[in-house]
Amino acid sequence: MRKVALLAALGAALACRKAEQPVPPPEPTPPQREAALERIKEQEPNDFQNAQLIPPRAVVEGSIAAPRDDDWYRISPGQGQLLALRVELSPIDAALEVYDRDRNRIARVREERIIPAVACLEACFVKVSGTSPGPYSLTVLGSPPQPGVRELEPNDRAVDANELQAGKPIQGTYLTGDDEDWYKLVLPSPSPGAFLRIELSAVEGIRPDLEVRALSDGVLLATMRDPLFVRDLSLHLGETPDAGAPAADGGEADAGADGGFDASFPAQPGQLGYYLVVKAHGKRGVPLAPYTLTASLEQGPPDLEQEPNDDPQHATPIETTATGYLAPAGDLDWYRVHSEKPAVLRAEVTGLERADIELAVLGPPAQPAEKPPLLARVNEGGPKEGEVLPAVGIPAGDSYILVQAALRNFDGKWVRDGEDRQHSYKLQISLSADDGSIEREPNNDVATAQILSVPASLKGWIWPRKDIDLFRFHIAAGHEPVSIKLSAVRGVDLMLRLLEIRGKKADVIGSSDAIKGEGEEQILSVPLKEGEYAVEVSSPRNKDASASQPYTLSIQ
Repeated sequence: MRKVALLAALGAALACRKAEQPVPPPEPTPPQREAALERIKEQEPNDFQNAQLIPPRAVVEGSIAAPRDDDWYRISPGQGQLLALRVELSPIDAALEVYDRDRNRIARVREERIIPAVACLEACFVKVSGTSPGPYSLTVLGSPPQPGVRELEPNDRAVDANELQAGKPIQGTYLTGDDEDWYKLVLPSPSPGAFLRIELSAVEGIRPDLEVRALSDGVLLATMRDPLFVRDLSLHLGETPDAGAPAADGGEADAGADGGFDASFPAQPGQLGYYLVVKAHGKRGVPLAPYTLTASLEQGPPDLEQEPNDDPQHATPIETTATGYLAPAGDLDWYRVHSEKPAVLRAEVTGLERADIELAVLGPPAQPAEKPPLLARVNEGGPKEGEVLPAVGIPAGDSYILVQAALRNFDGKWVRDGEDRQHSYKLQISLSADDGSIEREPNNDVATAQILSVPASLKGWIWPRKDIDLFRFHIAAGHEPVSIKLSAVRGVDLMLRLLEIRGKKADVIGSSDAIKGEGEEQILSVPLKEGEYAVEVSSPRNKDASASQPYTLSIQ
């Protein structure tokens, strides 16, 4: 009895241990071998009412009869079955069309006569038509569709949008020169600082646009031209739209499709979803050169710029810092600075490894439809070097900062084609009170000269090179003689000039360039009659400048 009990206990222990061991995964199913191509001869009549039945994988030898001939072929995968058809026609000049089971046309090509992948659900029709007589060879290759891997026509409407999974590339083709491919992208709840990275490979002969549309109603949220690389597309497009605001491309926002939007979206709390629409602009289709579209969810810093911000209307708000990317080529990054009262802005941006940055500050437009006026601009460095605007006067309200690639002469043409897909820049700003103690650009001529009340003392910068700072003041009758002093600036040779203003004319009545190099300049005890005057600070021959070393100007 003991032996039997012991054997039973041992068997139970072994069975328990065997149950605890992980079950090995099943062996992968070997790929199914595609059926061989069948050789078929066209059989007349095969018109609209008498379509010739052919297998899903076949080569049909037929001919177009003069003066006009339409040859119809029917493929029947079966009830509930879906195939992706590749259809090719050669060598004659004819139109190639595919119709669904109800004879609704879903694809048509003429120039290349190739449709890489079109849906054939339960049944479909292929039509060959032309006016030039001659033989043709029609190849039909049916295979299981590859959702999320290859585009499947038709997808030129929201109702037919292909699924696009975040982080997984999908291949598509420009079937015609004005092809439109819709993709549906659903994202999990993003964390702060998350953004979309979109890559679209280039195809020769096609200039693409990328539209971002709301999944709920298809409203246009943004349009990007030549969107080969968009590093930081906002995940919050259209969350707080202004009533009647123009679309991102300046046109009216519209659904642009025949309904079929996912009005119940989001199905899960916190989810986001968009339609990404790739639109072709070309003379003809390029079905043999596929593009690759990838939309990846990435994590960035909390102060990341939010694309699209290519114009003032969609500028990214900035309070102290912003992180941004200059990509794709020609990217414009606009930032909005708000101040409750006039202020002096200091803006500084770090350099990029592979692009030369230009930094500009612009004021509010006089009218809503006008362009913001340029206040200051700098491009002193090159790639890897940052840019600084030490002191720019901005009014109360909204002003703008623009970060873009600098102009460069390429083969005799001035272009802004710099970009850096991998490295970000850091934009940092600060605001100071506009109380007369700091110069404010623009003040490069008499018309824009900063107005002072004498006596005055302020801090300023000769930056960028060739900078000229003018300060205008009024002298009343019986005023005591005026003394003007300009402090030394480390490593910078400065020059001082005194001008008398008569209407639009300004005459130099005094100057000081006594120190050839770093040193103080002064014009002392000058008796001035009643009138308007200006002090000009510059560097002789525009040879020196500094964004970090300020000068102090005093008028006593």
